[in-house]
Amino acid sequence: MKVKSKTPDLHDNETRLRILDKAERLFMSRGYASVKLRDIAHAVSMRHASLYYYVPGGKEQLYVEVMTRSFKRHRVGLEQVIAQAGDDFRAQIHAVACWMATSEPIDFSRMVNADMQEISSENATLLMAVAFESVRVPLEQAIAKAASEGVVDVTDPGFAAMGLVGLMQGMHAIPRQYVTDSNRIPIAIATAEMLLKGWLKR
Repeated sequence: MKVKSKTPDLHDNETRLRILDKAERLFMSRGYASVKLRDIAHAVSMRHASLYYYVPGGKEQLYVEVMTRSFKRHRVGLEQVIAQAGDDFRAQIHAVACWMATSEPIDFSRMVNADMQEISSENATLLMAVAFESVRVPLEQAIAKAASEGVVDVTDPGFAAMGLVGLMQGMHAIPRQYVTDSNRIPIAIATAEMLLKGWLKR
């Protein structure tokens, strides 16, 4: 006779999803080292000890899970805006720039130089691969397609993709008196145009 596991399937449990959401916001805004499990428990109005029922692997497991989830959402978002922009390459890049300028920022610099130093090398390698694949691949594919069609003169689509990502993520570090909600989209498009002028064939 098959014995049922005593551990419930918590994958879609409402409380656990709330934990993931709160933890993601904290890790994204403050980084791995400065966030304690006690902070996450407080954010979801839960006792610290109770958190381990939902996250038995502790803080590092939680960090890897929420960041992986976030990066996968970024990939889906990028793929969607590129597809919705149609076949026009300039429209695709404008759409990507606007989406990145208005989405939650990813502090890659902090991740590489601080967060990844705090977790196991195995998890760090896994997470950075997921991170860069999620933001690079959709853009790289669009740029490579445009290059194959003779629209752009780009020899390394992957490097070009990360150049755009870096510029757009950098917008989030500019003080709000310079990049406001009202001028964010025009600045994003102007930034994309600077790259396009170098990419497009003349």
